[in-house]
Amino acid sequence: MRQRHVMLILFVFLFNLSKKTWRHVPRFHKTLVFVSFINAFYYYLCRNFLLWEFNPKGMNRKWLRAIHILFVTPAITLLSLSSFPSNLSKQILHVMKWTIGSTLIEYFTYRMRIMEYRHGWNVFWSGVIFFILYTYSYLHSKKPVATWILSFVTMFFFIAKFNIPITKRLLKGPVFIIAKILRYS
Repeated sequence: MRQRHVMLILFVFLFNLSKKTWRHVPRFHKTLVFVSFINAFYYYLCRNFLLWEFNPKGMNRKWLRAIHILFVTPAITLLSLSSFPSNLSKQILHVMKWTIGSTLIEYFTYRMRIMEYRHGWNVFWSGVIFFILYTYSYLHSKKPVATWILSFVTMFFFIAKFNIPITKRLLKGPVFIIAKILRYS
């Protein structure tokens, strides 16, 4: 299992190297932080009720999450943003191509038991999340405040849809963090 995780991480890293996406980091760095934050916030908010999780056999679960939060998801987002077209019809095709490709890759990771779903989550919902990821990451590069608002509306939808239990204690910490992040966006 460990080899499969390493292969997936290396694939994303090498694909970024081959496309020379690091040149676009200065342009998209705030969006990459946004994507990492949303990913980390999922693990915080749903820590006792995860909808999906990587199967860490042979690896430390927290390290695996950190690698995905800090490197893999931003790297995939950077790949998508680095080749984002300017024409609207091409943008729609681009988002659909990336959504379908990412969903297929996740489906295979699920079939290979690299990933597991819980509480009614399935590959369809992962496809929805990928569509949101690629759409919102582009929107964030243009209109960050509107994207933050959309992101919270979307989070509330998923919290309601999957009956994610939320306690007051759980919400105390992130409220202050979110206020600080919005102030610097």
